[in-house]
Amino acid sequence: MLSAGVTLIQDGTATSAGQQWPGGRGQCVVVATTFDNEKVTLEFLGPDGSTWLPVIDGAGNEVEFSQNGSALFELPPCTIRAAVSTGGGSPAGIYAAASRIPY
Repeated sequence: MLSAGVTLIQDGTATSAGQQWPGGRGQCVVVATTFDNEKVTLEFLGPDGSTWLPVIDGAGNEVEFSQNGSALFELPPCTIRAAVSTGGGSPAGIYAAASRIPY
């Protein structure tokens, strides 16, 4: 059972192909030294086991960051990851984590 949270990106490197999310409410936090016109998007693995889909927040928006910040989300049990866009910038010092918020 996830008690505190999972690391999704550690200093610009994704920790793996994804982390197990136990389901429920959570908060994603992303910080970076520079985003350099790139963005970090919270994603979950689709039912086909290969397609990554954007996480949608309670207001109907994709959970994505182009500056330091946090966002709330809610998902069933699944695999999640933080993906950095590859538009040609050079983002640096990116850290992302997700923590479960008990009901």
